[in-house]
Amino acid sequence: MPRLDHAAFESDDPDRAAAFYESVLGARIVRAEGHPVMAYVGTGGFAFHERGGPGDHVAVRVTDEEFNEIKRRLDRAGVAWRERDHGIATGLFFEDPDGRLIEAITYAGGDDPRRP
Repeated sequence: MPRLDHAAFESDDPDRAAAFYESVLGARIVRAEGHPVMAYVGTGGFAFHERGGPGDHVAVRVTDEEFNEIKRRLDRAGVAWRERDHGIATGLFFEDPDGRLIEAITYAGGDDPRRP
């Protein structure tokens, strides 16, 4: 069953943004080359991308099977989508009817290896 994974935002200073979430919410910060700065709180997180990244979006974590079923459903509904290889995961990006960007993300091995 899909569950919320992260909310992503573009930032002029991802490190500063993550530091705010660390100081106010006690988030655990993870920095990995080639990835956004992550601020984990509980079972979810905030991803801070440099400007020009994938755009502000909300991601739901899905299994490989759910990922493929979502693609089939989007195709049947005539909704455009694009895949993005994150290395540790694959994201399927699409917009809801109001233009909000959604990502269905499936992790290699089943879960985000950066989480505690």
